[in-house]
Amino acid sequence: MRKTLSVLLITFLTTQLTFSQERYITDEEFKQRVTWLLPHEENIPLKDVIEKVPGYGGGKWEVDGILHFDIPTGIISSHVKYIEVPYGRTNITSECDCGIIIKTIVTEKEFNSRKNILNRLNLKRNKKRKK
Repeated sequence: MRKTLSVLLITFLTTQLTFSQERYITDEEFKQRVTWLLPHEENIPLKDVIEKVPGYGGGKWEVDGILHFDIPTGIISSHVKYIEVPYGRTNITSECDCGIIIKTIVTEKEFNSRKNILNRLNLKRNKKRKK
């Protein structure tokens, strides 16, 4: 009985880990695609460059799923790969009652999301000229 439970448990865990479809963005991929900071801003705390984010008006911070009441000081601005500013406090898509959502580890889907403000702040994006 114990052997069958052990085999089933091991089989279940390995299949869950092996068939995961999420692909995470590495630091190198992020730097190739997006540049939202100037060279002198890459190694300073995020709280010093947060004024670049449009729509942020203060409030609580959600950083990698943890809610902070004050600005977290240990986050380096170049490690941030996703920034979202929930519009309205009754936003159904956002689970937190916070002013800004920050993620340092993101999947491909989150990275390409319309909610990711870093896609709009990207200095490398091609700007189309109006005719």
